[in-house]
Amino acid sequence: MCNEQLSLIASVLSATLRMSVPLGFAAIGGAISERSGIIALGLEGYMTIGAFFAVLGAYMTNSAAFGLLAGALAAGIFALIYGFVSIHLKAQQTVSGLGMNTIAPGLVAILMVAIFGNKGKSALTPNLQPIELPVISKIPFLGEVFSGHTILLYAFLLIAVLCWVIMYKTPEGIRLRSAGTNPEVIEALGLSVKAIQYRAVFTSGILAGIGGAYLSIAQLNFYSSDMVSGRGFIAIAVFVFAGWNPVRCIWASLLFGFTEAIQMRLQTLGMPSQIIQMLPYFCTLLVLANIRTSRKKHHIM
Repeated sequence: MCNEQLSLIASVLSATLRMSVPLGFAAIGGAISERSGIIALGLEGYMTIGAFFAVLGAYMTNSAAFGLLAGALAAGIFALIYGFVSIHLKAQQTVSGLGMNTIAPGLVAILMVAIFGNKGKSALTPNLQPIELPVISKIPFLGEVFSGHTILLYAFLLIAVLCWVIMYKTPEGIRLRSAGTNPEVIEALGLSVKAIQYRAVFTSGILAGIGGAYLSIAQLNFYSSDMVSGRGFIAIAVFVFAGWNPVRCIWASLLFGFTEAIQMRLQTLGMPSQIIQMLPYFCTLLVLANIRTSRKKHHIM
């Protein structure tokens, strides 16, 4: 291969890694929530809250790190509202989850007008800076692909492994999964199913909030009203495709991240924007249809 071809491949792979981060964080959060028995349809709303409050926190403190913390906590608290409605009030989870996705952009629009004077775009803020890996950055091709990303990419990989260990190798993980599949066992042990579910929903909100914050203070340095743009729904397809397994969410998010990277590359080739924009969602439908077909065949066998 010539240098231009290698550079193109490296560029697409690097973009794939970047695009996988927000999807991966949200997908892991969704998997944790669903393992506890609470449907994770509010990821789009959590990401929206995380993206906005990350910018607001960075804007008010002049610190991207504090902005990240603010975005994560705000999304976690927002998720607890959904948890209260679903766990304590016993509301229909599908309706209340979709309701959170409707409330979030409306709430953010009000705050945008009140703080920044418009609902379309915030002021510029400090953002997370890319990290050059000491050895890898000097290696041709590998340096272009794996170096020069923000700390959130590397944190995503570590958190995915950590969540897998907790979910499958610890008593807390057993309790989490039992809350979703056999809640009567948890109650027989004298433990609170609701407490486990609240922790799972709060964690889900925090992780999805980090995914949203990545969009606003890592990829960019401002919030815009169309920033999340359906990624929360794609994250649902990611964790379903991954079988609700945090480590598999890495590979699934890379697959969907690749479709977004290709989408970006196609924009430079003059293809109709409508076709380009539908690519990630079309791939999502294909994956979900394939999963449904595979499960039907397995059930028949």
